[in-house]
Amino acid sequence: MDRSAWPYGLIGALILVCAPHAAGAGEPIELVVNQVAPPNHFYHTDVLVPWAGDVARVTQGRVRLRFSVAPLGSYRRNFDMAWAGLVDIAGGNQSSTPGRFVVTQVNETPFLASSDVEALSVALWRTHERFLHRAEEFAGTRLLALHASGTQHWFTVEKPIRRLDDIRGLKMAAPSDVGARLLSAVGAIPVFLTAPEIHDALSRGILDGVSMPYSGVTRLGLQPYLRYQTRLAGGVGLSFGGFFLTANAGSWSRISAEDQAAILGISGEAYARRAAKVFNREGAASAEEMRAAGIVDVKTAAGFDDELREATAFLDIEWMAKAEAAGVDAEAALQYFREEVRRESERLGGPRMAGEVPGDEGETAR
Repeated sequence: MDRSAWPYGLIGALILVCAPHAAGAGEPIELVVNQVAPPNHFYHTDVLVPWAGDVARVTQGRVRLRFSVAPLGSYRRNFDMAWAGLVDIAGGNQSSTPGRFVVTQVNETPFLASSDVEALSVALWRTHERFLHRAEEFAGTRLLALHASGTQHWFTVEKPIRRLDDIRGLKMAAPSDVGARLLSAVGAIPVFLTAPEIHDALSRGILDGVSMPYSGVTRLGLQPYLRYQTRLAGGVGLSFGGFFLTANAGSWSRISAEDQAAILGISGEAYARRAAKVFNREGAASAEEMRAAGIVDVKTAAGFDDELREATAFLDIEWMAKAEAAGVDAEAALQYFREEVRRESERLGGPRMAGEVPGDEGETAR
């Protein structure tokens, strides 16, 4: 990883601020968690804070987590800061650093068997532990968790997307580098913008639509500018964002083996389920908000999903090539991942999470 662009003055300052003091005998170990989301965001209040409380509980107070009062660097540098020891624990969206987590981004391959974030999160973690860890994309840190956010849907301002040709030429806010390639493949024009920029661009008529989860639309307050949504049939997920949580290797080594095991017991798959349940809840609430706002659930024409599947099949091929180059049995990994999504989704009650999808009072043409 190229870290030559790091500002050394900033690094020095952060080390002075964040470097942990050596704990004396019997003193609790305090680890700094870089602020991943604003303090009032559901991810902070309902995922990170309860997990931090559980860390203190399962270690009987021997390990305590303290959240930074503000982000200690740009969001896209979160992994780098954990790797370098500028913070003890950091997390973020894998797609915020294009080219860094290409193997772990298997969750962005299209046409997964469910829109249930819990099914996808569990499958992602299990696939990493069985296959993807061989790529060593989190080397230099101790990976604590992987999970997903809500599935991407297409939301448009003026033009409903019934047929695949309808998206051609539309300027769409892209969720990630992989999401941008998917949009380009179907003739849309992907646009990379920050969250505040998306709101501004929609309000000024610069964008024709966005590709994002339900909760993203409502958190950014985009409902007044959007009229239509297009989704895949049967609760199939188009593409999901992926999140990581990881600890600096040196910081992790300060913790006793007993307490490491205790922390891992509430991390990994347990953390994935915890986070996913919150994202599922927020997605369901956001879907209700959009229904109330009058956003129309467009019924796509016959053959829409098949056309889209054919147009985006290259994303699977590209992912497998990159995974193989990184030392992963790509075909087996992708097959296992998709089968785990399906199996876990069925265990949880079906391919679609309850309440996520708005009702069918929208357009009915097929």
